[in-house]
Amino acid sequence: MLHKVIMKSLVAMVALVAMPALAEVREDAAATFQKGKALLAEANFNDALVSFRTAARFDTGNQEYLQAYSQLVQVIRMRQDLAKTQDPEKWFSKARALRTFYYDHLLFEEALPLDRKIHAERLAENSAAALAETLLALGDNAEAAEMLSKESSSPRTDVLMGLALAREGRMSEAKTASSKAAVSKNSGPRAFFALARLQALIGDSEGAVEALRKSFELTSPSRLDSLKDEARQCPDFGALASIPAFAEALETGSKVKESGCSKGTSCGGCPHRSTCAGSDH
Repeated sequence: MLHKVIMKSLVAMVALVAMPALAEVREDAAATFQKGKALLAEANFNDALVSFRTAARFDTGNQEYLQAYSQLVQVIRMRQDLAKTQDPEKWFSKARALRTFYYDHLLFEEALPLDRKIHAERLAENSAAALAETLLALGDNAEAAEMLSKESSSPRTDVLMGLALAREGRMSEAKTASSKAAVSKNSGPRAFFALARLQALIGDSEGAVEALRKSFELTSPSRLDSLKDEARQCPDFGALASIPAFAEALETGSKVKESGCSKGTSCGGCPHRSTCAGSDH
């Protein structure tokens, strides 16, 4: 009996000692993971990978750390493979997956050379819109407008042209572009996102908020957070930042079901989600 009491006491003592140690390990893992995210935001892929790997080793039960590490391993490998890929279709498939990852992490400078090549070689029907979107994200408004002026019109390119014009201070032309833009559900979430930015710049707050809601509703759940982060950081929405309706729009949920590849209910837990060929970008 005495032996059992002593053993229970020892177990309790070990648990008390282990608890703060475990908490410290998890705190270290969290700090290391945040460091990795900061490095990734700077496009420092290799050092970010080291941080994610270390965080995953510190806290082996944390799926977020493991997924971030696994995902970045794939991305780094794909970046290396891309330079050696000669087949246009295979190159485009990899480039498209990488672009999705870059947009998920707001790495627009990394997306730009891909978009330039895709458009130059006409590897995608929406190449002009994709390139203009990235140019606008980097503030290259004049180049975006000039490039779009030479392209055939579509709802998405019309909106992006209006956005470029508004950024250049050509408000009358931007308003005309906004009024004629026939953006619909088939145009995709990025078209509504661009429309929201355009309407915000020309002073149509109500229209901007409604378009932003539509954009979020059409965005897949696994990519919704990154699009909302983009909205929060986008200077085009500066005039809306203090409007309650803008904050309410940021709470909008997705109406898209995932996922067609794995047949699961969500891509959120899949380490392949940002390199999936089913990208909606």
